[in-house]
Amino acid sequence: STDGNRRFALGFTDFPHALTLDAWAAAFAVIQQDADMATMHFDDGVPWQAAFDGSPYPQNFLDELNGKAGAIPSGHLTYLAVTPIGFSRDKLADNIGSAGSEPLSPPWDTLTFNSPQVIKAFINHSEKMIEIFSPQFFAYAIEANMLIDLAPSKWDAFVTLAQSVYTSLKANHPNLPIFLTLQAEWFYKDPGSQRAGITRILPFTDYIAVSSYPFVEQSDPNLLAADYFKELANLAPNKPFAIAETGWPAEDITAPYPKFIPATEATQKAYMKRLLADSDNLSAAFVTWFFTRDFDDFWESDLKFSSIAPTIRLWKDTGLYDGQGNPRSALTLWRKYLALQRVNK
Repeated sequence: STDGNRRFALGFTDFPHALTLDAWAAAFAVIQQDADMATMHFDDGVPWQAAFDGSPYPQNFLDELNGKAGAIPSGHLTYLAVTPIGFSRDKLADNIGSAGSEPLSPPWDTLTFNSPQVIKAFINHSEKMIEIFSPQFFAYAIEANMLIDLAPSKWDAFVTLAQSVYTSLKANHPNLPIFLTLQAEWFYKDPGSQRAGITRILPFTDYIAVSSYPFVEQSDPNLLAADYFKELANLAPNKPFAIAETGWPAEDITAPYPKFIPATEATQKAYMKRLLADSDNLSAAFVTWFFTRDFDDFWESDLKFSSIAPTIRLWKDTGLYDGQGNPRSALTLWRKYLALQRVNK
């Protein structure tokens, strides 16, 4: 920015590099030191029945929520994201039970996005999450536009949910930015049908908040279209723009991801430069870099055995710290912006 200030908050999620409490604490240490926003991203389900009838949430889920809320550094902003859409982006989100994420059981397994029980439960869940985290930014759906292509027959029902959820939450939290996030690469797969679908939800989002991992389609950050982010911002030029989540690998992406994607520390840094310049030019509200550190340890111990390992492999080496915890050159650029005074637009 020309005035030597920065408009946007800079954040990370608390995704740990290993499945240990130490690794989780390490992620929060990076959030404290290298960010001024914590991104609390919940993409693995909703305790549907408990949210619907007001019965207690599973205790270990509550412990997780309170633990995370308590770990957010004092003075940091909080961006909270929840979603009624499943991780595969083609159906209703899983249930959160006493053992964590699990398939839906009756009656939830036959309900749709516009079922009154789903809408009521999800509004209740959103309110509870807002109460626990007191966020400055709130997303009520993650990468919602993927539904347009992956489950087109469900889009009408989702639009109904979006209207109900947005209207209800906005009435209770008039000053809280409430929005859904849009996946950039899916938008560019078929901009025509995407635009038509997105137009229907624009009244129910305060921001154009974008999830973007462009390396999946274009491995050279210098070849990204000049208006790559601007075209998305222009879906609603009157609404603030934000980068809800992004990242770029600093090492090659290999098997089990089905195709080879070349990447180096230099390409990661080149993307970072572009990302922050565009965020500045578009007066973004915030930028989330998803992973603090490469999750090599977590990959070796658990994630490579997962049914979704090929997908998870995409992000293994996208940290601003490598697998050993050494800072990467892109972090230097990020810190340069972090050092600027943040001013509200």
